[in-house]
Amino acid sequence: MYDICHPSYYHIGKLGCTDPVKISTTFYVYIELCEARQYWDVNYKYNESVDLLYLEVKKKKNSETEFYVPWPTLYNISLSKIEEIQEGLNSDKITFVFKSEDSTSIIYKVTKGLVKPMSPEVTKLMKEKEERKLDLEKEIRKNTSNLYELAKSLNWDNTDKNAETDIDKADENE
Repeated sequence: MYDICHPSYYHIGKLGCTDPVKISTTFYVYIELCEARQYWDVNYKYNESVDLLYLEVKKKKNSETEFYVPWPTLYNISLSKIEEIQEGLNSDKITFVFKSEDSTSIIYKVTKGLVKPMSPEVTKLMKEKEERKLDLEKEIRKNTSNLYELAKSLNWDNTDKNAETDIDKADENE
C-alpha cells in the first residue's frame, strides 16, 4: 500500500503513532505548510510521552524553530491537554493547526499561562458589583455640586467659629 503513498505519509506513519486520523491530519498539515505556505524547514516528529505528532517549522531560513501541532477537529481538546502538550514539548509557545474533514485549517497560537475562564456565577457577581460601582460613581457625579456647596458651608461655619474665638481671645488680652 505504501508504494502508492507520498513518502512523507509513509515516514509519518513509521514514527510510532498508531492513530490513522492523527497520521493523516499531520500529513495534510505538513503538505500545507510546505506547499501552500512555503515554510522553510518543516520536520515531522513524534512525542511518545504525550502521544503527539507535531511539526518543527522555520518560517524563513534564519527564523527560530516553532512547534506546530496538527489537531483533527474530530477530537476535543482541553486546557489541561494543551498544558500537557506544552510540558511534553518543553515550549511556552505552540501553534495549533485545527484541521477539519473538509480540509479547512484554522491556526491558533497558544502561549504558556492560560487560565480557565471564571464560572458563570462568579462572572455574574462581578458584573453586578461593577454595575453597583458605576451607579455610585454616577450618583456622586450627579451630586458633586451639592456636595461641594455643602463642604464649603461646613468650612465657612468652622471659619466663623475660629474667627469668633480669635476675637474673644483678643478682647481678653486687652
